[in-house]
Amino acid sequence: MHCEDRARRERYVVFSPIGGATAAVRWAVLVHKDPEFRRLSHIAQEELRRRCLSTYARPVATVRPMTVAPLRIGDLVIDPPVIAAPMAGFTDFIFRGIVRDFGGCGLLFTEMIAATEWVASDTVPWRLQGVAGEPRPLGVQIWGREPDQIEETARRVAALGVSVIDLNFGCPKRRIMRKHAAGATLLRDPATVGRLVAAALRGAGSIPVTAKMRLGTSTLRPAAPDVARSAVANGARAVTVHGRAADQHYGFPCRLDAIAEVVRAVDVPVIANGDIHDGPSALRALAETGAAGVMVARGALTRPWVFREIAAALRGEPTPPAPTVDDQRRLLLAHHEAMVRQQGDRFGTILMRKFAVRYLHGLPGSRPFREAITRTENASEFRTVIERMMPGSLAPR
Repeated sequence: MHCEDRARRERYVVFSPIGGATAAVRWAVLVHKDPEFRRLSHIAQEELRRRCLSTYARPVATVRPMTVAPLRIGDLVIDPPVIAAPMAGFTDFIFRGIVRDFGGCGLLFTEMIAATEWVASDTVPWRLQGVAGEPRPLGVQIWGREPDQIEETARRVAALGVSVIDLNFGCPKRRIMRKHAAGATLLRDPATVGRLVAAALRGAGSIPVTAKMRLGTSTLRPAAPDVARSAVANGARAVTVHGRAADQHYGFPCRLDAIAEVVRAVDVPVIANGDIHDGPSALRALAETGAAGVMVARGALTRPWVFREIAAALRGEPTPPAPTVDDQRRLLLAHHEAMVRQQGDRFGTILMRKFAVRYLHGLPGSRPFREAITRTENASEFRTVIERMMPGSLAPR
């Protein structure tokens, strides 16, 4: 086999507790969506197919409860070490309140803030609405690529009295990576990442600065250990690693072994992110990576009570019961009502549609409901769809 083929092939080792038909589907995604795969020779592709499917199908060992210490980022103590990820368009003031009410989340983040936009205006971004009076701990994530803008934005965020400032080096969105050359694009240049961390540190004062990243811009360009070392060398007090490359988005299993490489590469806490959606998956991530904490993203949009489940698992306690069907229906209506109060009837309903769809993501029989709810234009229509078409259960599958 050619050396080039071998180098490419080695980037594709994947780990996931799935098999059978799901493994076949994942394989099809790899073949059709990953441009780097198509550059492999036929022999290399066939060898990779055998390795990939056998890895997907391997049995999953039971992860026993484990003692997990509180996460320390500088002087900030996060207990339990379970963090709600920043998600653009979702982790607003209302959603953060819902997560906080369920409990179990040690640190919440706002939506990420564009340094360029805030520096160009003296107005506090609307995504930071409610932050001043919100309970702590609370983190804010910044994205950008110019050190002076990052420094000034960090200074303004610090003035709000937040608990931690995070820099985004992992966003895979095309607009961020290509138009702004920010987010995961910066993984190509560890030195620039270091300069941005140093700039944020100058603006943040005593507030700890952290960095969030993916494994690299592509599966063939792993960069996380080098980027993490550069970030830490310039003052980052913790690093969060999403176990996928930017070109994999969310369609491939998270590589826990790659997160473990970052854990071994730096001497600050590393937080594992990706495919963490319940207590067992959180325990598995901690056990296989050696990370100091976990971060939950999309799993919280469907089940915002997931944090209390993970916290219970970390304590070795039984999983708390999920909210009843009626409780979940009331939660959805209360979320919508709060959105309408904040944004008005029509716009609040339109913004709420994406949350309502997420609440029922993957639930059998929910397609008619999703189609109807995405057409609602006001509060009356929204409530009518909830009352008449909402499936009977949103309980975990």
